[in-house]
Amino acid sequence: MKKARRIKAGVLAFTAVVSVAVTSVPVYAVEDSPVVYDLKAEQKNQENLEYDQAALDLLKYCNKDDFKTWDQSLAPMNDAQAQEIKTFVDDQIVKGETEDYKKARLIYDWITKNVRYAGSNDTDIGLAPYDVFTKKVAVCGGYSNLYKAMLNAAGIPAIYVIGWAGGQGHAWNLVYADGKWFYSDTTWGVSNPNYYFAPDVKDFSGSHKTQDLVQVRLEGANNTQIGFSNGIAVVGVKDGITEVKIPEKFNDLDIVSVSSDIFNSTLKTLDISKRVTHIDTQLVSNAVSLQEIRVAEENTAYASVDGVLFTKDLKEILCYPAARTDESFTLPKETEKYDEKETFVCEKLKDIHVEEGNSKYSSYDGCIYNKEKTLLLTIPEAKTEVKVPGTVVLDNTTFDSRSNITKIELEEGITTVMPYVFNYCTGIKELYLPDSLESIEADAFNGVNLKQVTVYGNRGTYAEEFAKKNGCTFVADTSDYKKGDVDLDGNVAIGDVRVVLRSICQKIELNEMQELAADVEKDDKVDIKDLRKILRYVCGKIDSL
Repeated sequence: MKKARRIKAGVLAFTAVVSVAVTSVPVYAVEDSPVVYDLKAEQKNQENLEYDQAALDLLKYCNKDDFKTWDQSLAPMNDAQAQEIKTFVDDQIVKGETEDYKKARLIYDWITKNVRYAGSNDTDIGLAPYDVFTKKVAVCGGYSNLYKAMLNAAGIPAIYVIGWAGGQGHAWNLVYADGKWFYSDTTWGVSNPNYYFAPDVKDFSGSHKTQDLVQVRLEGANNTQIGFSNGIAVVGVKDGITEVKIPEKFNDLDIVSVSSDIFNSTLKTLDISKRVTHIDTQLVSNAVSLQEIRVAEENTAYASVDGVLFTKDLKEILCYPAARTDESFTLPKETEKYDEKETFVCEKLKDIHVEEGNSKYSSYDGCIYNKEKTLLLTIPEAKTEVKVPGTVVLDNTTFDSRSNITKIELEEGITTVMPYVFNYCTGIKELYLPDSLESIEADAFNGVNLKQVTVYGNRGTYAEEFAKKNGCTFVADTSDYKKGDVDLDGNVAIGDVRVVLRSICQKIELNEMQELAADVEKDDKVDIKDLRKILRYVCGKIDSL
């Protein structure tokens, strides 16, 4: 099943669940020495600062007036609600104040004093601005929505920011006043109002890291849209564009990130520049037309192998293009990680091989297994016939709902098929079962019409029993019969002559394998001619049958 596309701007899904805990000491530092902790904290703060400052650097190219009105993608607010909030802001909060900076501080103070942070027992929590305004209970998403709505009502530009704070997902705002943008966090301002209204960016980065500036869009080179998503990023492309080349720069800023929003249904090729250090592949399943991803050789974070996106060290596959045209692919020996359900969703892919020397994966008959071949991990989308080695334990859901598979062959060594292994494999026509098989659990073929399945196996085995029990056509395996060995003991001797004679005299009935062995004349019947020829062979009169 494909990953669900996040809702517009992704904010409602994010803010509905996010909560904030003000943590004095990061969890990772609990077992560290003071020196190690200080080093880690310094490194983290420096990274946070780079992100927070880069977001501010991007905003110098934005028109501040684009952020003076409420954005319905954040949460719904109708005209009547907006007017009620504006009237309240004008009459009760700013009261004729003319300076934007002071207006912003008055609004900030009102929210931090009047809106309570939701506790574990609160069930009616505000998210949309009007709900927060009336209920006065919210988490960070609600605080940030109301703050932006009230600032906009006062004519002040504001942006909704998604990021990390205190080791958790969080939301806050960027506010424009006195000729500059500054960070402002009403949620954390509840406990420390003076500090979090307009902190210095370096101080703010000690706890906050900007991840996304919601709905910040600027026109970039190569038909791209530039915004902020884990750094200066390509966050979209113009409609209908099929070939996307990530620019290295936006004005004087390095473009270091690619948002998952560029993975749309029309994208066919994607070129990653040497400067990109972050690619969000969360929505890559939307790129149903994507055929190839190319990465600049100088890129230090990513690599491309045959049009497939990897981490630079090839340890992880990040994206296998859904419309890649090659029917086969070889997993490099370095690869240790990929999404077993989602990575190889490609209609043309029939066979996946694993390069010799890979320490984690192996391949057999074009499918991926763990190194020991005890687990079947991935079946290529276009593969219709699957052969499973006898070392495999059939207890997972790799086959689940693979309706295009028509033939399955379980090899000698497999003893049990667990429930739902072949769940809704509705296309199965041929099923080969080994002599080693002892049981097929109930519902192993849930949703499959077994009456349309032909079971192949040896007489007297569980395969025959299963076929009869479930109304399948059964075909006995006759590939190993030996001419003249009618009693099936591995030798042609006088005992075989005796069995043929008793059959001709209708004393016994031969099974399918015995009939094939007895019909040495190959005329599709067992009679005196066959008896005579076998007898002559046993007596040494002829050299072969």
